[in-house]
Amino acid sequence: MARRLLLGWLCALLIGAWGQELESYLKTRTAHKIRGATPIAGLELAVGSRVLEVEGVVVGSVAVGEERSILMEVEPGRSLVIQIDESHGWLTRGQMRIRAIVQVRRESELVTPTYRLLDAAFASTVAKWEAQQRARPQAQASRPSQQKKPSTRPPARGGSVASRAKSPNPPQRPQPAPDWDTFRANLSLYVPEYAAFIRSRNPRLSPQQADQIAWAILRFSAHYGVDPRFIVAIVLVESGFNPNATSRKGAAGLGQLMPGTARGLGVVDPYDPIQNLNGTVKLVRGHLEKYWAQTGDPNGWEHVVLALAAYNAGSGAVRKHGGVPPYRETQNYVRKVIQVYKQLCGIRE
Repeated sequence: MARRLLLGWLCALLIGAWGQELESYLKTRTAHKIRGATPIAGLELAVGSRVLEVEGVVVGSVAVGEERSILMEVEPGRSLVIQIDESHGWLTRGQMRIRAIVQVRRESELVTPTYRLLDAAFASTVAKWEAQQRARPQAQASRPSQQKKPSTRPPARGGSVASRAKSPNPPQRPQPAPDWDTFRANLSLYVPEYAAFIRSRNPRLSPQQADQIAWAILRFSAHYGVDPRFIVAIVLVESGFNPNATSRKGAAGLGQLMPGTARGLGVVDPYDPIQNLNGTVKLVRGHLEKYWAQTGDPNGWEHVVLALAAYNAGSGAVRKHGGVPPYRETQNYVRKVIQVYKQLCGIRE
């Protein structure tokens, strides 16, 4: 089953954010006639009861009895404590930038306001939707009178992602073009199959642990716009899906993050699967973007290879040697990850 997942029509797909959450968020936004995020000054001036939209990074959570809240940093040095309900428990599973629709209550300017979450979505997802809405009038104005039937192939996202790299050896069978919206709306259905694959590589994991790792890989890959199979390949080679793995050099967790790197990514506990995978995918995305910009070829493998070399040996080593460093460990690492990734995509050598 896991192999069908990894060799199926996902091979044509760039993962986007979960469509169901965006749909719910937009409904809530429309119901309260919200047009955009409120500046911090607007929050400070709010008196009475108002519903506003804010953007920030979830940096922590707290539970007191049955009440749960998230700590959202809206600007450096300024955070809001926002009460949430059970349906938004996913916000407590790691650091992430979100848009949040909150109900602000404040009796007077002398009283500290309270915040209650009404709905939330990844900030990148909302921003992409807003960009599409702004582009729509211009596209309609330039559209020819005779329109072609729209394709169901998912639109290419900006930036660099591993799944855009084309191999000189394409898959043996052409993959059908997926329905992009359908996939986004049903992304959670793939968690069991990813979990089954993960457990097949590390049988010591409990079903719950495998589900958690699969969920995090899909979730953060969607958030940062990286092919989840690429992350699966990296984590498999790095740690064999062992959350407690520690290297001789001190690299820790599923993505084998070095202590300094983990701190820079905001990972407090690198042995926590959610925190580690969030940092791992974020780091991978940054490397892919950097080397795609340098190579200028989003359809080639060069930026993918350089990103892997930087992940293993550091960007400084890649810069120093003008490419993949002549380290046996790094060269073997890049070869192994590329090999696994191609296998997951159904690309035969």
